[in-house]
Amino acid sequence: MTKFAINAGFAAAIAVLSTASQAQWTGLGNYSLVGNYALPALSPNAFSAAEFEASAVTWNKDTNTLFMLGDGGGFITETTLNGTVLGTMKLAAGSSPQGNEFYDPEGLAYIGGGKFVMTEERYRTAVQFTYAANTTLTRAQTSTVKLATAVGNTGLEGITYDPVTGGYIFVNETSGSGAAQNIFQTQINFAAGTATNGGATTVNNTSLFPAANIGYGSLNDVFALSNVYGSSVTGNQNLLVLTLTGIKEMTRSGTAVSNLALLGAGYQVEGITMDNNGVIYVVSDNGNLGFNSALMVYAPAAVPEPEGYGLALGGMAALGWVTRRKRTGTVRAAT
Repeated sequence: MTKFAINAGFAAAIAVLSTASQAQWTGLGNYSLVGNYALPALSPNAFSAAEFEASAVTWNKDTNTLFMLGDGGGFITETTLNGTVLGTMKLAAGSSPQGNEFYDPEGLAYIGGGKFVMTEERYRTAVQFTYAANTTLTRAQTSTVKLATAVGNTGLEGITYDPVTGGYIFVNETSGSGAAQNIFQTQINFAAGTATNGGATTVNNTSLFPAANIGYGSLNDVFALSNVYGSSVTGNQNLLVLTLTGIKEMTRSGTAVSNLALLGAGYQVEGITMDNNGVIYVVSDNGNLGFNSALMVYAPAAVPEPEGYGLALGGMAALGWVTRRKRTGTVRAAT
């Protein structure tokens, strides 16, 4: 094999490439729609379809796939990054008004080790569980913590894991049943069934900042930028708040930083997540572009395609080889 030393300049170039391949967070202003995918409609008693009303989405950093949840409470579905179904876990039937054991699940967050936390909007609970394809999830297999009193269709609409505190951030969609629109943070001890900010008799959890600062009548989901590991976004404590018409970046003290208008007016967007490259995934439950449910993908202009990384590395390797050849004046055949 031909051997040559990697000089300091070449090593530095590789370091620059590594940095460039990571998501550089500069706000929502340079994002645009790069994909809009139909999600399969619900098939009763089948393990092969996504929920009809896709209401939540979370990126699994361990599998590089998406997990989706429908507010009908029938399935949790794993998909590729463009919405192709890979597997499905049923949620058990039960006595809730929707006929399921979990009442109006609306939020979903991956927390690592195959575990997720979902919200039940009207019960205002957080439910921790482990995903297993081709099985049925029952309440007995979960850990459920009550965060506030029960409300109507105005409760816990979204959730994000919060690496900054090791807890969670929730959005209470809008005012109703005596509870106010809200965005709040809490730690949860699922083993003990307790939370630091909320409980069975709590009407309004202590807010991070006034929800009115966001400026929308409906808060549909939230994502903490500090979830994006291995990139410059790590350590960024800002939040992306999903509303019916757009995404707003907010500081934890309630200052608006940037925003992104979403595709079309009146789209019932319900869930948001982000992957390590800074790509944003949004799900809608009301039939965008004639779909039963849709997955919309927004990417920043500066994110290179994965194939580009290999080409860049190959190009720099060739450059180093040519430099070596010029220095020695000879080339030894590979062995």
